[in-house]
Amino acid sequence: MLSESPDNPGFSIAFPLELESILRDTHFNIISSDTKLLIKNESALNFVRYIYGNLDFAVSLYSEDKLLGFCNKNAQLNEEILSIMQNFIDQKYYAMAPESISKSTKALLTYIKGLDACKKHYIDLIRAGIDQEDARYILPLGTQTRLVMTMNVRSLYNFFNLRCCERAQTEIRQLANLMLAEVKKIAPSLFEKAGAPCEKLGYCPEGDFGCGKYPPSK
Repeated sequence: MLSESPDNPGFSIAFPLELESILRDTHFNIISSDTKLLIKNESALNFVRYIYGNLDFAVSLYSEDKLLGFCNKNAQLNEEILSIMQNFIDQKYYAMAPESISKSTKALLTYIKGLDACKKHYIDLIRAGIDQEDARYILPLGTQTRLVMTMNVRSLYNFFNLRCCERAQTEIRQLANLMLAEVKKIAPSLFEKAGAPCEKLGYCPEGDFGCGKYPPSK
């Protein structure tokens, strides 16, 4: 558990004295007090990293409340856990979390539960003899896919005009900006004015819905 006593400022983890024989065999710096065992500061952070670094967040026996408590106590640890969880989602479910969910440890835990349920039911359908193209209807929208598309210059301009805008959904906007950077390498003069409409207009055509980068149109 987290230690919150005034005489132990900073990030500290406390254990019952009964665990001393177990913890003494670890490489973490254990401090004994009258009532508990403590791991403090950087050693405490390393202990938490060790516990959660390779955790299966869907099936492992762990306390979500305790994990959230650790993350709420230390911003650096929270960022590390968020990164670990996103890698876990990518590797186990071939999926990704939207930007708003990926910023919250609690939201990611909920998201993982949904991904895990979908994956289990997908496998059940396959085992029941359902074709993969029908079984995948149950997979979440966040499931990754691979595609090949062909676009001419006119279509690219239209795509960049719509999807480089800050109002576009996060992943498609990121893709559009990466594509724009690539075509500018190949034909810089041809795509000089490509991108979000505000870049060439000097004002935002979205009016009150703009992101604030440019003033709205009158």
